[in-house]
Amino acid sequence: MPKKTQAVPRSTQRDTGAESRSNGKAVTNQPVENSHDFHAIISERAYALYEEHGREDGRALEDWLAAEQHVLKQDV
Repeated sequence: MPKKTQAVPRSTQRDTGAESRSNGKAVTNQPVENSHDFHAIISERAYALYEEHGREDGRALEDWLAAEQHVLKQDV
């Protein structure tokens, strides 16, 4: 007959990698830029490109990628 083992309680908090330890204190990693603002800036630039192209449908991805490159080059 197999022996019963005693259950050992496990921590309910998972290590998500979002924190790092330095000198015994938790430090939360923060993004360099606010992703919501970054997305909004790209969105505005992409819409401007859409208007520059005469509001031509079918170029959304192309305009978005061009806007993203423009914003990244501007170091927003």
